[in-house]
Amino acid sequence: MENLQILFAKTDIRKLLIIILLIATLSQKVCSQDYFQQEVNYTIHVTLNDVKNELTAYENVEYINHSPDTLRFLYFHLWPNAYSNNNTPLAKQMLLTKGNQKLFDDPELRGSIDSLNFKVDKQSVEWKLLPRQPDICQIILNKILKPGDSIKISTPFRVKIPKGVTSRLGHIGQSYQISQWFPKPAVYDQTGWHQMSYLDQGEFYSEFGNFNVTIKLPANYTVGASGNLNDAMETERLDSLAANLDWESTLSSKFSDFPVSSAKFKSLNYTGKQIHDFAWFADKRFHVLKGKIILPVSGKQVTTWAMFTNQQSRLWVDAIKYMNDAITYFSAKIGEYPFESYTAVQSALNAGAGMEYPGITVIGLADNSYSLDEVISHEIVHNWFYAALGSNERKYPFMDEGITTSYTDRYMKERYPDKKLWDVILKKKKQARFFHIADMPLERLVELEWLAQARQNLEQPLNLPATDYTTVNYSQMIYNKTAISFKYLETSLGDSLFDATIQDYYLRWAFKHPQPEDLREVFQMHSDKDLSWFFDDLLGTTKRLDYKIIRMKNQQILVKNNGELVSPLVISGMLGDSVRNQKWVDGFPGKKWIDVPSGPADEYKIDPEHVMPELCRINNNIKQSGLFRKSDPVRTQLYLSIEDPEKRSLMYIPAVNWNNENGFMIGLAVHNGFLLSKPLEYLLMPLYSFQDNKIEGYGRIAYNLMPYNKLIRLAKISMEGTQFAAPGNQDYHKVKFGIDLNFRNRHVNNELNQKAFGSFTKASDLMQINLKQKAVMRNYFQLGYLIEKSALFNPYQMQFSFETGRNYQKTSFEFNYRYSYYQKKQGLDIRLFAGKMYENVSTNSFYAFASGGRSGREQYLYDGTYPDRFAVFPETFLSRQMTQSEGSLISPVNIFLGYSDWLVSLSFTSNLPGKTGRFPLKPFVNIVLNDHGLNEKYPSHIFCETGFKTGIWNFFEIYVPLLVTDNIKSVSWTVKDRIRIVLKLDSFSWLKLNGTK
Repeated sequence: MENLQILFAKTDIRKLLIIILLIATLSQKVCSQDYFQQEVNYTIHVTLNDVKNELTAYENVEYINHSPDTLRFLYFHLWPNAYSNNNTPLAKQMLLTKGNQKLFDDPELRGSIDSLNFKVDKQSVEWKLLPRQPDICQIILNKILKPGDSIKISTPFRVKIPKGVTSRLGHIGQSYQISQWFPKPAVYDQTGWHQMSYLDQGEFYSEFGNFNVTIKLPANYTVGASGNLNDAMETERLDSLAANLDWESTLSSKFSDFPVSSAKFKSLNYTGKQIHDFAWFADKRFHVLKGKIILPVSGKQVTTWAMFTNQQSRLWVDAIKYMNDAITYFSAKIGEYPFESYTAVQSALNAGAGMEYPGITVIGLADNSYSLDEVISHEIVHNWFYAALGSNERKYPFMDEGITTSYTDRYMKERYPDKKLWDVILKKKKQARFFHIADMPLERLVELEWLAQARQNLEQPLNLPATDYTTVNYSQMIYNKTAISFKYLETSLGDSLFDATIQDYYLRWAFKHPQPEDLREVFQMHSDKDLSWFFDDLLGTTKRLDYKIIRMKNQQILVKNNGELVSPLVISGMLGDSVRNQKWVDGFPGKKWIDVPSGPADEYKIDPEHVMPELCRINNNIKQSGLFRKSDPVRTQLYLSIEDPEKRSLMYIPAVNWNNENGFMIGLAVHNGFLLSKPLEYLLMPLYSFQDNKIEGYGRIAYNLMPYNKLIRLAKISMEGTQFAAPGNQDYHKVKFGIDLNFRNRHVNNELNQKAFGSFTKASDLMQINLKQKAVMRNYFQLGYLIEKSALFNPYQMQFSFETGRNYQKTSFEFNYRYSYYQKKQGLDIRLFAGKMYENVSTNSFYAFASGGRSGREQYLYDGTYPDRFAVFPETFLSRQMTQSEGSLISPVNIFLGYSDWLVSLSFTSNLPGKTGRFPLKPFVNIVLNDHGLNEKYPSHIFCETGFKTGIWNFFEIYVPLLVTDNIKSVSWTVKDRIRIVLKLDSFSWLKLNGTK
């Protein structure tokens, strides 16, 4: 009986398991039905006119509706229209990122697509361009398109090819880069339509299908294109070119003229299956190399082509090897290469170092053979993460560029294991030794570039749309940090598990449109670990990773998580610089005791191989024994260097200085680096004065706080002190305590930045110093708020300030605006200033507002850098130095006019028009209205001047007021009497060359 009960029980269990499996299978089928993918098949005939730089073409598109929805209209991309005027989304993006206002006013730079006449199933249809998006149109269907049905869409079109200096589509002379050139249906998927304007920052999302493209052009052009060439005669011609190596005698010669185009035309047919784009490149000067590889698993043969000009032929001689090695490697790591051929074309490109298309890439100018190998390898990986795995690059660029960069970095590291950073930056090993970076690996550059943003608390999450990133972050987040992050995931899971997961992901989603959740699902299927730390936090937030070793006891290490990211960490046992053993530990908040890795070690480190995106690596180490077991390595360096994240930097610079009171001075500037922000920053510069045998100098120390996801992005608390000689055989002293609160923008790519600041300054009384009296120290308080639009085009800055001191209070407002003309460095600079005293019972007139620029004798806060601070105008050349503030008249009126309880000033400075703007000469106009006139003879409260300025950048400028109002002329008769200079040495404030600030 018991046996029968057991049998029945087992039977019930089996039935239950079968039912569960059936339900699971049915649920999977139901879920799979949620996914659909439209199909688009193209037949295009196109003719190149290389005299007019035009394409004339005819297109037939079969559109198959695999969705469960009934469609009443379609969206088509008409991307050449992105180049048509200065109001397109592309033009507006270029304005923000590159500062070109009227880019497409130049007829050569304009591109367009026209002559369109859409028909559906041979019937004319209504269609229209979208408002403010001329590169997208909507086609209204005469008859609804039901699920499972298909339609045939046809249209002629003509493309005006722009000069190829703007983005991806273009020509340089008769070298053609034809991409994003034909009318293309937008993607319709589970979330709806994805009609998107062409952009330079931000790539694409396209439907898969088959292409049949016939290109007609002069017979002496060589063409590289997506798909497979179906022309025996042209294949024979390419083989002949590949066999002819005569061009090797002209390696890397200068740009060669284009041969005359053949009067005979040829038609080349290309077909491609399961691809979502088609690009082609044509040049009459191309040299050709050909190679073949046999993929090891299937035995499939892949033909590789390299097409290039004389310009960098020296670098391209090994291009076939680069391609063959990369395709073989990535086929083993990801899955078999998806196409029958691959072509790399060297041509003009203004959208990065390389640009990928299915089965083909275009490569710009490379710095050296290593960088060419790297960019070719990067573009090859895109045949998996872009061409086959057709994710939405515009919405989720990390799935494309980020993962591609991660695989590129992995491949290049294995291919060039000993490549050093100096080899790319400095070129010479002697320099590398001098700067102590001879052993720094090349991959450290990616980390340092990312840290530059991270240490300023300017990171953005990695899963944002391309359009949400700042120009800097699009590079540093999508390429650099994403690559670091996927390397982190790979190392924490193990190479074999990571590779198996990606291979499964590729098999499941090749020639489909995977979403981030699909990638995550495959990883979770292969790993029993909770990966929310990666997909939710590392990709989806800006939580910082920062583990720190506290102490070691009884073969255990106490580690503290200083960051917000709870993610795995690796602890390694070290013998010297070598990793002898290591241990991965699941992430944790707070503190945790961890058993040390077994095996011999004289030191333990968190992540010595830099696979984790650690924000701060100082205090990641502890020694087994010694007096200072947690002491961090200190690297001393003359001048400055690339900072090693694992070491404390102590850098020193011989300093030479001169000012009129101290004479010649010599000293040493000691600092802890300027390239990467650190919690504690310092600069100390003691100087010995030979004239009075005293120590003078400057010092500054600052502490940075970076709250996570708070209103305040960066708080900087600083203290600085200055001491230099002054008249009367005494010194002037200045001590300043300050705080700057930089506020976080809701959207990081918002160009508007805001900052509140305050300071307490204690400084020697300047009036007493000028009178050669014993100077007491005075107290000054300042508060302010700064709003700044730091755009390349039409930037502005607005500042509100309040200041108080002994017996006075004043407030001011200053607005600086540049109306940009054509380029970011050309424009009309406008400055508005208004100030008012609320209380002024001080006997020191300096505290009121100055209508003219202040000399060193008038800077009671000792602002600016003055080699001859106490000189009397115009006794010496240096006495003409001034700082433009408050009224900002160039003419020296302060000594005659005195100071004002209120004033308003307006200034204009402009570049010269047209080509004359290249000369370092700018006209200016200054107007000041204050509370009193000069005297009874000249009672006007208005003072005006106009003239020109010239100089070197903004570092040294000479102002020459030529025409002035009579009240100014009465105290400054000649032009020579009015010439002033501005030295903006604060541009080099870290050196503090001349005894101020």
